[in-house]
Amino acid sequence: MKLKNLVVFGLTFSTVIFAKEKVVFWHSMSGQLQNSLNKIVTDYNNSQNNIEIEAIYQGSYEETIAKFKAISGTKEAPALIQMNDISTAFMYKSGAITPIEKFIKEDNFNVNNLEDALLNYYRIGGELYSMPFNSSTAILIYNKDAFKEVGLDPNSPPRSYSEYAEYSKKLTKKNSNGSIERYGSAMIMYGWFIEQFLANDNKLYVNKENGRMGETPTEVTYKKDLPQILEWLRGMYKEDSATSYGREWDSTRTAFASGKVAMYLDSSAGIKGIINNSNFEVGTGFIPNASGEFNGSVVGGASLWITNSSDNDIQKAAWDFVKYATSKDVQTYWSINTGYYPVNKGSYETSEMKENMEKYPQFKTAVAEIKETKPSFATQGAILGVFPEVREKMVEAMEINYEGKTSIDKIVEKVVIDSDKIIQRYNRINK
Repeated sequence: MKLKNLVVFGLTFSTVIFAKEKVVFWHSMSGQLQNSLNKIVTDYNNSQNNIEIEAIYQGSYEETIAKFKAISGTKEAPALIQMNDISTAFMYKSGAITPIEKFIKEDNFNVNNLEDALLNYYRIGGELYSMPFNSSTAILIYNKDAFKEVGLDPNSPPRSYSEYAEYSKKLTKKNSNGSIERYGSAMIMYGWFIEQFLANDNKLYVNKENGRMGETPTEVTYKKDLPQILEWLRGMYKEDSATSYGREWDSTRTAFASGKVAMYLDSSAGIKGIINNSNFEVGTGFIPNASGEFNGSVVGGASLWITNSSDNDIQKAAWDFVKYATSKDVQTYWSINTGYYPVNKGSYETSEMKENMEKYPQFKTAVAEIKETKPSFATQGAILGVFPEVREKMVEAMEINYEGKTSIDKIVEKVVIDSDKIIQRYNRINK
């Protein structure tokens, strides 16, 4: 608020001119995602006269967190920032943020309208630190036409590792020369999927209750559980019923859409694009595990954090936008246009969302996954200050396993040792 003097006919009047509170918002949404986000921001700015959100693209999540680390705690830091899931440990320990829980309590905000399974990832010690915004989870994608072709029920995707391997073998197709025309399945080399497998069997990734009670993890805990996953994958690679196109997600998606792969795991946010790019009927299923009994999946994506670099008025303005961004109608628009889960439960009751679900019924599987996830430290996912580095070691282990030249015991031993070293070095530096 600014005070100015106005002189009219020799008389001086004091006039109050209200300036909008400006909230700088850093994000990592590019392409069509950025277009959708920009519309939300523009609509919000036009909906009221007190606050202006300035959304600024900062590059990838990795680039965004690097920039934030350089200026966090200073007046140059943004008031609001979007960070990916594996940056959660750094953010909540940074001392540079104000927990969302504070605004929820002050505003008497009803979180019961939001999806608890999505909120849970960003809760630590029972306190919500950030607000989920663009959330997804892992899901099985499969070719229903290929299932019918080999006599499999197109409405019954595999639930266990053994079923998955059996289906993969049946779905593999060779030509008259013995060359493979279609692999039964493919695996994207991304450590997040191993995290999903472990969580779905209710296994922790790191100690200290997956870092969920505020204590810093000191080691990984999957030494006894990882061999079963790697053996399952290697068995399929060895009999040529499964393959991998490496780390690039789009390579596997292209192979699936072109009929070269019959099943693979993807992010639920990719469902719409896959369906639109495939000329066959696409099915979706829960992620498999050892038992075939679904326990739960871990949320991925990103959330919105309010920093403490700005004064209270700016922080409250940022909170006002967060409330708007997670409202029923906004989340309906966001989900339909991006493929992410709507954070607001009410979105599913809107006519627009119901129409979208009818058009893309495959998304109902993704919704069922989060609603049927059993809350636990395992399904919340791990909190690690060096998650990107630890996840990279898991990807290396997946790649070595695919090559098939190193024993699984040695692969597991190496990824455990390397990951523990990374975690312990981080803990020493950040005491």
